[in-house]
Amino acid sequence: MNKTILIIEDEIRIRFLLKDYLLSEGFSVIEACDGEEGLKVFKNNNVDLILLDIMMPRVNGIEVCKKIRETKNIPILM
Repeated sequence: MNKTILIIEDEIRIRFLLKDYLLSEGFSVIEACDGEEGLKVFKNNNVDLILLDIMMPRVNGIEVCKKIRETKNIPILM
């Protein structure tokens, strides 16, 4: 079964680099460009791991992590 990774990162070059690498390793990848979008994407998709930037506009990574932890206990790399 293919694992799905959600990348929440505001720096487009970092996000694309991570996405390209993970896709080449056989993972499914979903992206979000800030914390607010990341929370919406998380709620609407089944993900196995989150790669989360801490310093982002609108909602920072710490707040995103807290919100996610209210509902699920999935691995989050910050």
